[in-house]
Amino acid sequence: MRKTVTETKNINNTTSKEWLILITEFLSNRNSKSTKTISEFLGSENKKYKRNERGSKFLIPKNTNLNYVAINPDLENTETDKPVTYLAFSGEKLNLKLNYLTELFPNVELVENTYDGGIQLFFNPVDKRFYFTAVACEIFTDYKTLNELTDVNINSISFMFKPNKLKTRAGYIMTE
Repeated sequence: MRKTVTETKNINNTTSKEWLILITEFLSNRNSKSTKTISEFLGSENKKYKRNERGSKFLIPKNTNLNYVAINPDLENTETDKPVTYLAFSGEKLNLKLNYLTELFPNVELVENTYDGGIQLFFNPVDKRFYFTAVACEIFTDYKTLNELTDVNINSISFMFKPNKLKTRAGYIMTE
C-alpha cells in the first residue's frame, strides 16, 4: 500500500513498525528527493553542530521519539538545493525489530564493524520503488548470526542514495 506525502504527515508521531513504513514511503520514488524539503519535513537545523565541524547536517527532529536526524548533503539555506545522498535517524524509543526490516528489505547481510565494534545490518539491493539504494543499521554487540538478533531493539537506521556498494572497516557504504 503506497502512501502520499500528505498521508505520511503522521511520521513525526510514530515509532517502530509504523514509523518504518511511513519513512520508506516518504522516501519512495514518487516523493521529493530534495534535501531542503526532506529536512524541513523532518526537523530544524541543530545549531549546536558547526558546519565546518560536522560531516552531515544534524536536525532537531519533529518526532520526539528520535534523538537526531542527520542528512547529506549539508546545505546552507542560501545554497542551491540538491538531491539527498544520506539520511540517518537515531533514538532510544525508535525500537525497530529485524523482522520489520526484512519484511521490507529481504536482502540483508551481517557485516562485522572492525572500526568501532559491533555489527552492521546492510540491506541491499532494495525494491526499485524506493528512491534510496541501501539501508544500514548499526548494532554495537557481538552477535554473529541473524537468528540471534530477532529480539534486539534497533534504535538507529540510515538510508543511502548512491549506486555503488563499497566495503569499509565500519561496514558498507554507498558511493558514486
